Order: sequence, then structure tokens, then C-alpha cells
Amino acid sequence: MASERQLARRQFLPRLEARLADPSGAEDDTLAAHVLLEDAARARATDIHLDPSRERWRIRLRIDGRVIDVLDLDVGNGAQLANQFKVLAGLDPMPSKIAKDGSFSWTSDEEGVEEIFLRVTAVHCVAGEKLAIRFLAPPRTFHDTLSLGIGEQGARGIRRWMDATGGMLLVAGPTGAGKTTTLYTLLNQLRLTDSHVVTLEDPVEYSIPGINQIQVDAKNGLDFATGTRSMLRLDPDYVLIGEIRDTGSAAAAVSVASSGRSLMGTLHSRDAVGAVSMLRQLGLEDAEISATLGMVIAQRLVRRLCEHCREQWPTPSRDVEWLEAVGLEVPDQAWVPVGCEYCDGLGYKERTGIFEIWQPTQEDHAQLLRHADDAALRHSLRERGETLMIADGLAKAAAGITSLREVFRMGAILPG
Repeated sequence: MASERQLARRQFLPRLEARLADPSGAEDDTLAAHVLLEDAARARATDIHLDPSRERWRIRLRIDGRVIDVLDLDVGNGAQLANQFKVLAGLDPMPSKIAKDGSFSWTSDEEGVEEIFLRVTAVHCVAGEKLAIRFLAPPRTFHDTLSLGIGEQGARGIRRWMDATGGMLLVAGPTGAGKTTTLYTLLNQLRLTDSHVVTLEDPVEYSIPGINQIQVDAKNGLDFATGTRSMLRLDPDYVLIGEIRDTGSAAAAVSVASSGRSLMGTLHSRDAVGAVSMLRQLGLEDAEISATLGMVIAQRLVRRLCEHCREQWPTPSRDVEWLEAVGLEVPDQAWVPVGCEYCDGLGYKERTGIFEIWQPTQEDHAQLLRHADDAALRHSLRERGETLMIADGLAKAAAGITSLREVFRMGAILPG
């Protein structure tokens, strides 16, 4: 199997280096940047990294959540390419000691491709100025929660919560775990019903047709507190408060959920019960959490094995060691990535979610009122046989959806 780096060099090096080596006759002095954007978009990259050093520039792409080396450039060509992106983003091409951000729009030469917006961040490092270019695309939405990778039992629980009135549904996980995709999938389902949905976001990142979205504007008097009061007067059935990340948004979430409306939001936490500790840190009392918390969907993203080339081999020794170290059963065989033309030699294509869904029971609410910590709450989930994130990941690895290595990479979901 060709390595990810070897494949990327074959795919990118001839086109980009040829353009940088022979710029004569080019009417557009940013053409090399456009060539790189074209290839990066075709490779489904979400980010491009231009990393300087004293000997060379390294260009890397983030594909399906993993950063992959694509090629090396000499210092002169690398600096030239970085300047092209800075010009496109409206930044001063001269090196700066302070971080700068810019943006620009770009349209691919391929037919049917819509205008794409990109954000460029330039930061001075010891070896030079590093650039990160991000494709600002709306999060992908799915037609139902099953398509996200949530099992049938979890999907039924979410449907029950959506049919009920009042309470909080929180989507939890670290940055880049796919929380927004899950939330927008739920919103898309609500948009197609007879429900009235209003959001209060800071900021409104993406427009959702059929949903009333309110932008927090604290400078002009519209903070979470005033926005919540105004929003409730709009008679919503469901309310979304983007990311709950401070005391103001946490208090607003409880205010909405206590009013009989259904509240949805995202939260950073290790796992499902970890949401309780985060809410406590944001100033909520245990009585408030117990009275309003209806469901927590904790998640991570893993790469999907390519269905065209995946193979079953005896479980690799390093995977055996990992499973034995955490006290888990070792399978005789495991699905592994191989690499083919369909997946560009990576062995993986696209991503899916690993989930843990917690719908607090009466016992859980009683424990919250007794100030139980995460360990006690997690123990209760294991005792009654709830599917924790590690179990969902191992089940997907056994089914050939992902690999054991991808599951292990999600180190925060180890049983504890």
C-alpha cells in the first residue's frame, strides 16, 4: 500500500511545482494558489496548511479530520505561494509579527460547483509566517439521525425527546467532533414539521431556510438574557442556543428549558455525563440541571474504512496490546485499511460518528440532587447496560465501518 504522503506527492507535486517554476505568460499572478485550491477541493480537504522552516515549506491538507503531508517546496516557492494567498485574502504580503485574518471567495473551474468562501490566518512563527486556509462550508446535514451513525435505539430516544415538551437536549464533545452537523440535522427535521423553531446564536454561522435565527449583539443591548426574553415572546416550540460556553448562555438555556420550551445546544465535554460537570462550572445549580436536562448526545468522529479495499486480518499486535491494557476483549480478526484508487490510497473515505446517548432516569435525577460526580453517574450507566462511546466504537470496528486504530485514537472515550 502506498503511504498517504507518497500518494499525495504524485497527485499534487507535478501541477503545483510546474506552475511555480514557470509563471511566465500567466495573466493571474495568483494562479498557483488557485491550482492548489482546485486540488484541495477535489481531495475533500477542509483546511490547507502552509508550514515554513529554514530549509523548505511543507504543504499539508486536512482530509476527513487527519492532516496529511502533500508536498515540499523550496523556500522561495513556498514564500511565493503564501504571498499569493495573502493577496487573495486582502492581507499585506509583507511579513508581520502579529496574527492576521482575511477571507476571500473562490469558484472552482468545475461545472456546477458553487462559490466557496475561505478564511486565511497568518501567524508569525520562529521559522517564518505560517498560513492556515479553511474552506468555510456549511455543515453537512443528513435526512435523519440514523444516517449520522446513531443506532436505532438512540434514534428512537431522540424522536421521543423531540415529541415531548420542554427540557434540554445537549450535543457534547470536543471541537471538531461533528456536534454542529448533528444539531443541524435535528433542525432540518424540525424545519419539515409544523413546529416553530427560533435560534439565538453568537455568531450565526450558517443560514438555515425555514428557521428564524437571531444574532447576539451585546454591544447594542441584545445579549443572551435580553435575547431570551424577546425570543420567548415569539412563541417558539423549539429554541437553539448555539454553543453553551459561558454563564450567560447557560443561564439562558435553563431559562428557556424551564419555560416549557424544548432547548437544543452544544457543549464541550468528555462524554455524556461530563456535561453535568461543565454545566456546574458554568454556574448552574444541581437543582436547575436536574429539572431541565432531558438528553445528552456525546460524540466523536472517526474515518470510515473504504468499502472497496478494506480487509480482515489477524488483529495487529499493537491493537491487541491496547485492548488488553484497558481490559477489553480481543477479537481474533480486525478490519484494516488497505488503499485503492477509490479512496485515493488512504484506506478511508469520509467519516461517521461514535455516539453515547444519555437520557437521565429518575435515579439519575436523584443522584444529581445529591451532587453525584461524573464517576458515580457513569457507573450507573454501566450498571444498567447503557451503550457507552467506547462500546459503540468497538461495534463499528467489528462491523467494518471503521478500524480499531481509529477508535483508539479517540483516547478520551476510554472506559473509566
